[in-house]
Amino acid sequence: MKPGPAASFRDEFAQEWPRVAGATLRAFGDLELAEDSAQEAFLRAHELIAAGESISNLGAWATTSARRIAIDALRRDAVLRSKLPLLLPEDSESLDAETARSAAESRLDLIFVACHPVLSEEQQIALALRIVCGIPTVDIADFFEQSEATIAARLTRARKAVSRAGVPFEWPTDADRVGRLNHVLTTIYGIYTLGHTAPRGPSLVNAQLTQLALTLADSMAAEYPNDTEVIGLKALIVLGEARQPTRVGADGVPIALADADRSAWGQRRIREGLALAARALPGGGRFALQAGIAGIHSSAPTWEQTDWASIATLYHGLKRVWPAPVVHLGSIVAQSHRGPAELEWAASALRKLRTGASPDFGRRVSAAIADVEERRGNYAGARNAIAEAINGETNDALVTYYRHTDARLADLARGGGPND
Repeated sequence: MKPGPAASFRDEFAQEWPRVAGATLRAFGDLELAEDSAQEAFLRAHELIAAGESISNLGAWATTSARRIAIDALRRDAVLRSKLPLLLPEDSESLDAETARSAAESRLDLIFVACHPVLSEEQQIALALRIVCGIPTVDIADFFEQSEATIAARLTRARKAVSRAGVPFEWPTDADRVGRLNHVLTTIYGIYTLGHTAPRGPSLVNAQLTQLALTLADSMAAEYPNDTEVIGLKALIVLGEARQPTRVGADGVPIALADADRSAWGQRRIREGLALAARALPGGGRFALQAGIAGIHSSAPTWEQTDWASIATLYHGLKRVWPAPVVHLGSIVAQSHRGPAELEWAASALRKLRTGASPDFGRRVSAAIADVEERRGNYAGARNAIAEAINGETNDALVTYYRHTDARLADLARGGGPND
């Protein structure tokens, strides 16, 4: 079945957005003007298509329209004269060359552009996530585990900071790219995270974002083949994608890793990911260590044969280089699987971690508490934690999974199992 006009437009928009925004940014050197003009161009295209007109090459049409919109905006603001020196020669050859650039290269260029040193680290990453593929502000807020209003304000301050500094956004040199490498990797990691478990909507996964992250990681590995963090990030994504086919059942309900059909995992990708992880791990960086953890999960023949001791050791190292709440969560969960004696400690540690957590992260911690309490035999406590995980969850697939879990826990409780 062919996708409808709306779905087709969304797909083409996602493909062409970075090229249109990038071409406009190259021409004018003004980030806000480029973003606003590109958005307006695509909006006009959508209205024309909805009215029954056809656009044979959306990218080229939107690029030309965005340039015209930008020039009109400058004229309205009576500053065209001062902005003219920023314009690049606009001839058909340069336009054709820009149109011919691959989407991955364009997006990667835009990420490097957005990660400008005049901005703070969080501003760089938020801005890159916003302009690279138009990720909604509310989803970026989920990645940072902060409110939408906070991230919206951060994006506004970022644009104002660039304006105050009077620094046009320019394509960075090779040396600049090396200096921005860490923030670019974090941005790609953010894209994958938001795709691996979509913050909202009917599906667990946003495959468009996970594929984009994999493509960007491939490009980064080609550009920096000996950087262990680049290799580690690619390994992490490759291993995650190898297990992707078993994360959701035919009914769209998520499947826990413990219940996954490991024979359906992509073995070629697992071999590739394990080889990359082995190269990255000596670097000891946060992506290398995460790749090592993913590698242990991917190489375990069964859930019961998972080497939790090694995973706990890697998490201990990861906490030193990246003491983020999500890392502490993973560390506690890993330790809880090392034996029944660890369960009571894990339940207490998870409750402490949930105290003061953001709503989104708090729901993740509650889901982990439910698992620990179930293994302790405390089915009532597990159901309470599942209720907390459901409360406010905006991913419909996860809500369904939690409800199925709650029904199973209710059956266990009625069966006369131990209950604290």
